[in-house]
Amino acid sequence: MLLHEDYPHTVPARAWLRWKENYFWVFMDTERDVCCLAHSTVEPTFDRAFASFTVMHKGKNIVSGKETTMPSPFEQAKELQLGNLNLKFLEPQAKFKVAYEDENVAAELNFDRRFHLFDFLACTDVNPDQFSVSENTAFERNAFRHQGQCMTAKGRISFKTGDFAGTSIDVDGSGYRDHSWGMRNDQMTLSHNWSFFNFPSMGFHLFTVRNVIRPENSTAEGYIAVSAGNQVIKTLRIENQGEGEDGLPDTVIFHAVALDGTPYTLIADVKNAFARLPLHSQKPGSKTYLNIENMCRVHCVETGEDGLGNVEIGRLIDA
Repeated sequence: MLLHEDYPHTVPARAWLRWKENYFWVFMDTERDVCCLAHSTVEPTFDRAFASFTVMHKGKNIVSGKETTMPSPFEQAKELQLGNLNLKFLEPQAKFKVAYEDENVAAELNFDRRFHLFDFLACTDVNPDQFSVSENTAFERNAFRHQGQCMTAKGRISFKTGDFAGTSIDVDGSGYRDHSWGMRNDQMTLSHNWSFFNFPSMGFHLFTVRNVIRPENSTAEGYIAVSAGNQVIKTLRIENQGEGEDGLPDTVIFHAVALDGTPYTLIADVKNAFARLPLHSQKPGSKTYLNIENMCRVHCVETGEDGLGNVEIGRLIDA
């Protein structure tokens, strides 16, 4: 018998796994210099939720993130009220309304499908020997589900306080939505890069994840979206170059190869991001997971196209 077996045991990180359902909405209108983030986390077994909303206009940020009561009804609901954040599911995989209002700002964004929804279980089908996001997040296949979709969005932002008090802006721009559910705890993730890109003729969602328990193993998954459908990325390598403020890279290069063998090299100009916003995804504890959203220009070497992207870089830090 080992000595430590006669004393209270250290609680393993996997014990903190819990069921969560997350929605993340990203919007950028570079012509009007407006960017928005809306995020929600619902934890039914804990009877609680967390919602955040961030808007940036001409370099000025309005940020809100707070724990809210569990919406009821929740299961199969066509609308969720999460504190000041309201989500309406108007047409599956096609139309959604995201609205937020508090004492500082009122916003309404209508998201519409640009390309088809993608389910990251397809990555496991194509690369069964690779470390999947479900294994990384929930420690077993299929205990965590993850989907994404390239969108467009239109709406209106009205400012109640600050430099733009009394003004309203009609917006029209690029968007993305991310939906995940299953067993997870963000504080068990060590670091990640979660990025999406909207080009004139195509879209991408590419990410890598490392967790606390198995940091030597990294998940690398993604897809390319075109009007005809989605295609799994067979291999992915993300390269950081330079170091700017907050330890963020100046340039992030995504080396991806699609299932049909087509290579894509995407160069994201993080240094000159037109928006750099924090994402509040859960109530901080003794450990906090820091997410920074870098909305920036991106160039595809092979096609010559320029597009817009959001390069989310996150890491676990002491609170």
